[in-house]
Amino acid sequence: MKKTFLILITFLGFYNSILSQTYLGFEYNPNIPVKVGSTTLQNPWAGGINYGQFSTIDYNFDGLDDLVIFDRSGDEFVLMEHVINASVHSYKYVYKGFDYFPTDCKYRSAFVDYDSDGKKDLFTYGIGGIKVYRNIGNASLGLQWQLITDILQTDYVGNISNLYVSASDIPAYSDIDFDGDMDILTFHIGGQNVEYHQNQSMELYGIPDSLIFELKNQCWGKFSEDASNNDLFLNQTAYPCENGDIANPLRPAHLGKDSVNESVTRHSGSTLLAMDVNNNGVMDLILGDVAYPNITLLVNGGTAPNTNSPMISQDHNYPSVAHPAYMQLFPAMYWEDVDFDGKKDLIVAPNARTVSENQNSVQFFKNTGTNALPNFVYQENNFLQKDMIDHGLGSIPVLVDENADGLKDLLVANFVRYKATLNLESVFQLYRNTGTATNPEFTLVNNDYLGLSSLGLGLRATPTFGDLDGDGDQDLIIGKENGTLVRFTNTAGVGNPLNFGTSVSVNDHTGTPIQVVSYAFPQLFDLNKDGLLDLIVGKKTGEIAYYQNTGTGSNAIFTLISQNVGQVDISPNPDGYAAPHFFRVNDTTHLFVGAYNGELNYYKNIDGHLTDGDTFSLYSNSFIDLEVGLYSTVFVDDINGNGFLNLFVGQDLGGLFLFEADPLSSVSLKEFDIESSLVLSPNPGNQLIRILSKEGTTADLKLHGVYNGLGQKQDLELSGITVDVSNLSIGTYYFVLESNGKIEHLNFIKN
Repeated sequence: MKKTFLILITFLGFYNSILSQTYLGFEYNPNIPVKVGSTTLQNPWAGGINYGQFSTIDYNFDGLDDLVIFDRSGDEFVLMEHVINASVHSYKYVYKGFDYFPTDCKYRSAFVDYDSDGKKDLFTYGIGGIKVYRNIGNASLGLQWQLITDILQTDYVGNISNLYVSASDIPAYSDIDFDGDMDILTFHIGGQNVEYHQNQSMELYGIPDSLIFELKNQCWGKFSEDASNNDLFLNQTAYPCENGDIANPLRPAHLGKDSVNESVTRHSGSTLLAMDVNNNGVMDLILGDVAYPNITLLVNGGTAPNTNSPMISQDHNYPSVAHPAYMQLFPAMYWEDVDFDGKKDLIVAPNARTVSENQNSVQFFKNTGTNALPNFVYQENNFLQKDMIDHGLGSIPVLVDENADGLKDLLVANFVRYKATLNLESVFQLYRNTGTATNPEFTLVNNDYLGLSSLGLGLRATPTFGDLDGDGDQDLIIGKENGTLVRFTNTAGVGNPLNFGTSVSVNDHTGTPIQVVSYAFPQLFDLNKDGLLDLIVGKKTGEIAYYQNTGTGSNAIFTLISQNVGQVDISPNPDGYAAPHFFRVNDTTHLFVGAYNGELNYYKNIDGHLTDGDTFSLYSNSFIDLEVGLYSTVFVDDINGNGFLNLFVGQDLGGLFLFEADPLSSVSLKEFDIESSLVLSPNPGNQLIRILSKEGTTADLKLHGVYNGLGQKQDLELSGITVDVSNLSIGTYYFVLESNGKIEHLNFIKN
């Protein structure tokens, strides 16, 4: 029988805090300030943005439009809540905001109220087209979704099939004919003409509550794109643009019938935004193209929405010649009010993964006109990003006292940062701790620390620090894209800021350069507790190599012990990107391993199991339910000296998350339906209670602790299978038990 328990998602076991011995969880804690210059960032620990798609929705039903960013980088939702403090409007990052949305969204997501019920619905990618979820939430239930269709259908002139939209494209969801229901514009399968799929809800039922579509025209606007560039041909009269506002009788070839226009080369990759820019009663169109940096405005020359009026002009420098939207490749456009003035602004962001901006990638054009007659004026190219730590793609946090002031500084490495003309680079950004030992504060002081971008170490250069020569200062090893490592010796001396000379290859005890498969992710850590720093190296393929330091305190010599220490393998396929981080609590060693899939693997049972072939115990492959899209990395330290460890998490979108171990954590308490093998009886109870097993055996039963609602451990002991709870106060407690090597967490009520 399944029971619902409040499970404490454990942090490691036990940790001696400054208050009491507590069983800890991690809670998202974004309260350490971060500055750039004199500006304190509003959402420093919000994780970053790479290739965002922007929509608004009232996710918490408070009457305010919140901002949802669907980032194409890892198909992940980022939620920014619209908050008001002292009459000032702003966005506040919502940690794990993706929990409010369906989990199977890919490539694109947009929120549109198709049924006019005042709640925006979700349109995302379905195989070969569009998947639709209806918003059925309310203030009592919260945000809820009902799948309406896995694949939206349309009538292609008497033949019902999926309304085709390429996975790379973004269609326009808009009321094209101004009749009150939502129509769709999308590029034809040939990729050079825009199809108009008219919603028949108003025509059939007189209310806009349905998604019944007909292909109304295969060449809406009577224009076509050049197959080899982004030039547009206006006033086309050849097939399929020769007809008026009815569909061409020939079906598209992707539906299985010959069509003359299928001889045209597919022009793959376009983004559309439909809006009436000049308030003349017909829709104009803004286009983005997969191979070009600009956006193009097409002005509709019609006067009534029910005719297929042609586009009469094109502007490749929209919104203005003085400052057009421009980025490396494939811009997409979004029309939303993002500055809280009631007027919908223009947001332009890249729609192509890995080949466009990933750091300053959100262009904001403020609407200084009206919604009926907009006038877009450029403001910035880092909207929201300027308020976050955001350094491209795949951030990697490392703490080190860079300036020898006794405070740990924050170094942020990355997988890749965009550089103009696609010369991608890996860099280190240095945030100096300008706070105190108990109140840290990080300030960006160097955007290319050590000049890493010019050293030619490849992408995802990964640093680790440690004293390898016994002179009391921190030396540096960097893992390279090709799987090798380089060492920089610190010549500064004790008490001086880090100072590195030229690099040398890191060799093993035979003098052979150490090399793993690729993307070496090193850590210097005394793994075998002999007082010497060993070398651990994560691999792209998901394993971890262990080189023991067999030298001395003044001369590190690395000897290979295992190419797969602990039999750790975080990937069933070649893309593992193992990011190991060993750390120690109360002389017990623990291991977090970040991974390509964005989750966090937690291993224990490490001490005494370092021989090649030994196995660590995988406690969780999704610790604290961490999901960061792709490329999770971590660093653990008590940065504010309060006795509770901090967890710095790097990830795909280029920013960081910050957690703190907290016995009162609401995040660490999560409700799960699980099958427990143990039962407390009686429960509720007030004297002796027994620990019974549903499986008939309680072999190796251990009581790790009993905790009250404040996380305080109670002085109770296990006697056989019984526990005397008579001295407990009335209330709710949780037992942490182990049976047959399995950790169990059970709620108990003392009456």
